[in-house]
Amino acid sequence: MSAVLSIPELIEKEKYCIHIPCIYDCSSARACELAGYKAILLSGGEVGEIFGALSEDEMDSSELFFIAEKIASFSTLPLVIDCGCFKADPSATYRWSYKFAHAGCMGLLVEDEDNIDRGTFLKMVKASVLACKDTKCVVIARTNRRLRNSDDFDYVVDILNAAINEGAFMTMACGLNSAQKAEIIGKRVQGLKMYPDQTIHEGRPEVVDEEIYKLGYVMISYHYTLKVAMAAIVEYGKKNLAAGNNKPATEEVRLYNGSYGCSAMPMFDYQGKFDKQEAYTGIHRIAKIPGQEFD
Repeated sequence: MSAVLSIPELIEKEKYCIHIPCIYDCSSARACELAGYKAILLSGGEVGEIFGALSEDEMDSSELFFIAEKIASFSTLPLVIDCGCFKADPSATYRWSYKFAHAGCMGLLVEDEDNIDRGTFLKMVKASVLACKDTKCVVIARTNRRLRNSDDFDYVVDILNAAINEGAFMTMACGLNSAQKAEIIGKRVQGLKMYPDQTIHEGRPEVVDEEIYKLGYVMISYHYTLKVAMAAIVEYGKKNLAAGNNKPATEEVRLYNGSYGCSAMPMFDYQGKFDKQEAYTGIHRIAKIPGQEFD
């Protein structure tokens, strides 16, 4: 486990609405860390996309666990897991929750996908809470019920409050898409909340951090990493092809520390890697700048 802080410790330390971007691998986790984010969320949807455009229904916990375990041991940021692709069963929930929690993941989104009934969902939440016992991992209860009318709001309020009573650390109402809806849920649901998948409407964000923080929303998630990565690959791929070489990507794209070159190695702690290897190989190696070979 590499995370410096747990989710509760981070919330207590920062005291504002923490942005938590959706990621898909160790490189996107590292990029978010370098950008200044304080926490990360492994997106089941984006992992499915890098697996070849799989839907979450086509994945299982072992596939997501393979990536999650690598990120949890690699990144210093607390990692939250989107568990929508897992079997909706309390016993199965306990098993995968135990695996992820003991692998160093810091948060698990347990959700009522596929029209899971209220009783089963709350048993899933309780199972996950028990599985996370004696770890730093917390459970975030998520309902996917859309918020279209008063009955929907009543259902979401009831089930999320019940989830808190079962031991969930935080809740998420995935049907939120406006400040008005966020205010209703914020006032009626107890405890801490995460605002889901913020988007932009007519050039403006759905909610304002300072306003929803007062309503108990201590985290806000959104997608951007895979989109930006693919857009940059396409943009500079076209430039490279037009130039007949990789000069555009090599010279135009500066890394976070101002260096440039054809490799992303400076984005990672290669010297730290070599120092660890020296402990058992006895060979001292120095990481060089991009474009140069390693000793």
